[in-house]
Amino acid sequence: MTRTCYYELLGVERNANDADLKKAYRRLALVWHPDKNHGNVEEATQVFAEIKEAYETLSDPQERSWYDDHREQILRGDDAVTDYGQADMGTSTSYMQTESLMRYFSATSFRGFGDTPDGFFAVYRELFARLRDEELQQSSTESEDDLLLNLNFGGTHTHYDEDAAYANGRTRGTGVGTGSTLRDFYNFWTTFSTCKSFGWLDRYRLSDADNRQVRRLMEKENRRLREKARREFVETVQNLATWVRKRDPRYKSFVALKQQQQQMREEERVRRLAEQRAAAAEDASTYVCQAWEEVDYTSMLGKHGLLGDGAESPQFAHGELEELVCVICDKSFKTAAQKANHEKSKKHLKVVREARREMLREERQMAKMQKQQMQGTPEDEDSEAQDFDSVAQDSDSVAQDSDSTAQLTDSAEEDALA
Repeated sequence: MTRTCYYELLGVERNANDADLKKAYRRLALVWHPDKNHGNVEEATQVFAEIKEAYETLSDPQERSWYDDHREQILRGDDAVTDYGQADMGTSTSYMQTESLMRYFSATSFRGFGDTPDGFFAVYRELFARLRDEELQQSSTESEDDLLLNLNFGGTHTHYDEDAAYANGRTRGTGVGTGSTLRDFYNFWTTFSTCKSFGWLDRYRLSDADNRQVRRLMEKENRRLREKARREFVETVQNLATWVRKRDPRYKSFVALKQQQQQMREEERVRRLAEQRAAAAEDASTYVCQAWEEVDYTSMLGKHGLLGDGAESPQFAHGELEELVCVICDKSFKTAAQKANHEKSKKHLKVVREARREMLREERQMAKMQKQQMQGTPEDEDSEAQDFDSVAQDSDSVAQDSDSTAQLTDSAEEDALA
């Protein structure tokens, strides 16, 4: 089957950017869209599918890089190589080559997304079944065999998170599942690692070595060729599985459903948040401040001696100014709203609580001192009198020192005038 280069199909250069690709795709879609070709629907559908495939591949940076690196192999397809490589040394089994997988990186390898023999599901179900059988021949553990045997590509009726065999059996009346979903299928092949040794790629036969040194060089070269082929094969299978999954209509439906559910959850979250905010605003508008939450700053100022005897401080002569000051926090405000917000803040309420605790602590200390004075003994009274006398003596000595200091100051001033 002849394949056309994606760049030539879109009519763009190899270094075309996203804008050039989109412009070329829209221009060709207006010409080849099936709705605009009623007289030639079949050809227009096929050409439009190829154009769409070319645009999707080149607009994806990862797929474009892969296509650029393997463009020649993809264009050759199955014309240059056979499906199977040479038999492995010592065995009669032949395996699919990496170059044979390249032709499946194209929408031309299948026709439509139905269950027809040349449709999407039949073509890739057969391909991955062939790859699975090759791995089973080289598998060495029962767990790997069970995993590979349960892998099933399914069909049009298979859901992404549903057992593939059960979905197919349900339409046929069997309903027997394998325990593997389509998600498991793609997870396995997108992280695929082969069990094959690639021994058929050995360039040298070790029995032909003349000596040990030559044998070691032969082993090293054969090992290098095997590892290189293994890496290329694993990378090709992983990219092929990713390429198929991206175009799988069942995966597209699953992604669209998840996006819809995510959008519904986000809308529900926004709705609940709006309801909570509305309820909080309603509670705030109907909230009645309790008496114990209000702070009388005037009484506090008077108690701490900041106001004169029955006289109001000048800066608080006007009620408006008094209302815009928080004495306990030593803050002033421009508007009543600012003060109201401040009085509701956690910091202000914390300071008020600390002030109340301090006042209660002082009251308890004063009550304790009064109780001790009322229960004091005569000896305590004598000691208190002695303490008073000593304090008086200290006061007299301080006064004498002050008089002497004043006399020295006067004498110094007279000397200066003289």
